Amino acid sequence: MNDLSYTQEFYLCAVNEKGRIPLLKETEISACMMVGGILELLDHGYLQKTEKDKLMIVKELTDELSYYRSIYDTVASFKKPKNIKALTNEYIFGFTSKINSLLKDIGASLIAGGYVEMVVPKTRLSKSPRYRPKAEATTKVIEKVRAEFLEEGTIDDEVICLTALLIKSGLIKDYFSKVEGDKLKARIKEIRESLAYSTIKEVIDYIDLTIAIVVATMAAANIASSSN
Repeated sequence: MNDLSYTQEFYLCAVNEKGRIPLLKETEISACMMVGGILELLDHGYLQKTEKDKLMIVKELTDELSYYRSIYDTVASFKKPKNIKALTNEYIFGFTSKINSLLKDIGASLIAGGYVEMVVPKTRLSKSPRYRPKAEATTKVIEKVRAEFLEEGTIDDEVICLTALLIKSGLIKDYFSKVEGDKLKARIKEIRESLAYSTIKEVIDYIDLTIAIVVATMAAANIASSSN
């Protein structure tokens, strides 16, 4: 599965048999999905962070990561660079939720490889196709994480990012025992403290910071809506 990005692999673990994000983890998974896309656009040089951690477009998006088009276009729509909180407000809390566009685009990108299958909507209210992961594809992702993390040796950077997303989304409990989960969290902590992983440490820190902002923004919006 080396041809998949870690956010595509995260999708295979995060989306249920109906092609949807489970309601009980909707906030955390939505945040992680968006953060994964942002990080990959940064890593491939399509986005750039300013000195104040605001996001700006650097170059035109190509077919390489076209399934992040909704994130890219949202950042491009800003008249000047804005921070992750502003992106969250626009991307998730806008009049039209763009998280669904991201899910659809990532899902569609996995069709050709046979990792997902299309779910045909059964109601007139939902005309947009959804994509559910095939069980064997999800199993391969989890087994890859298990093999790299629970054995001694160097761990691939993308597997580290994927595992960080699984932990922050709460999905780690769905696929690993408590003992395994504790080991995964311990390895992530070791990586953050290791000089050998100094570059990836910055990525993990950014995942933590960004998701904390996203979750706080979502919580504030929920409180505001419930009080009206």
